[in-house]
Amino acid sequence: MLLKTNAISRQEKLKADTLFAVNNLMSGIAGHTPTLLAVVAGGPMEWRNRCQEVTKGLAIDERIADHIFAFFCDQVRKKFGQERTAGQLLDSLEVHAPPTKKEIAESWKVESASSEEGRRHLYGRDGHPEELIKQLADQDLH
Repeated sequence: MLLKTNAISRQEKLKADTLFAVNNLMSGIAGHTPTLLAVVAGGPMEWRNRCQEVTKGLAIDERIADHIFAFFCDQVRKKFGQERTAGQLLDSLEVHAPPTKKEIAESWKVESASSEEGRRHLYGRDGHPEELIKQLADQDLH
């Protein structure tokens, strides 16, 4: 009787783990437009192979992978209509590149007291902290 109970609990654990993995996989992909379009553009065979790699050890066969792929296709149709394919939509996405080192450095320039422009921004027209301290002290006295 004990063996039967352990077998059932293992089956239940596998079922729960599989359900959790499928829910995370579906919501993660459907919630990220570039990934969703890439999956649908890749086609069902590529998805089956990728799904089998990602879900090794879980109770997911080709039939389940095909149903998940159909869900992704339906999500693309609902979001974008049927006028263009997922590949065309993927090609039309605007990719935002991370900022370059120069852009990062320039964005700090105004806030930095190490540049003339930054000193003027932080300390006033002449760019000297002494003048700002003097102005603040004069305000306190009045």
